[in-house]
Amino acid sequence: MKTYIFAILIMVTFVNKGYSQDQEKDKFLDISIESFKQAIEKNPHFTEAHYNLGIAYGEKRMTEDAIREYKKAIEIDPGFVKAYNNLGVTYYEVGRLDEAVESLRKAIAASPQYIEAFYNLGIAYYGKKQYSDAIEAFKKTLEFNPEFDKGYYNLGVVYVAMDAIDDAIRAFKGTLEINPKYADAYYNLGIAYAKNNQYDDAIKSLEKALEINPNDYKVHFALGVIYQAKWKAKED
Repeated sequence: MKTYIFAILIMVTFVNKGYSQDQEKDKFLDISIESFKQAIEKNPHFTEAHYNLGIAYGEKRMTEDAIREYKKAIEIDPGFVKAYNNLGVTYYEVGRLDEAVESLRKAIAASPQYIEAFYNLGIAYYGKKQYSDAIEAFKKTLEFNPEFDKGYYNLGVVYVAMDAIDDAIRAFKGTLEINPKYADAYYNLGIAYAKNNQYDDAIKSLEKALEINPNDYKVHFALGVIYQAKWKAKED
């Protein structure tokens, strides 16, 4: 049986929430950018203005401009951990994974309990297929916040990538103990069960996902694949 994992890795950051096509909203963002530029013109060493300008550029997908402003904020204040974090996320989004890791590690060096940076570092390592490093980073987020559902969830995603299915199942269950309404966790738990040939458990988990989100096509598809596998097993 061919199964599919749809890993949804969510970056915890203040950048890149999506550039809207709403003209009025775009106008507000453009005015915001011009206002930050005016602040910088009056005071070129205004760290927060560079940082927030970087966020605004990120919203508009002006990646190189965002990178420049985050770097400027760091140049003015080398201990500005949020700028390191957002710079790392921006690098990740454009596929510059080595630079993403470097920036996020600098954020952590400056603030060793900065959970967002550890979380984003785990995602960057996952992108580089450095799964052991990703697991270490996600475990750190759970060490600092044992109720962080997305930490467990992404830990499960990494375990699936490593084919450590029993560990993945435990991680997805950890997510659901904290957040019983996490539909994607039920979905990926179901896929993990299916990989273990635990079809009945997989079906129960996928049905829970549909209770939360009845229109999720990928869950309906996964159920079809699993019932097809059960039919095949009966036929054999």
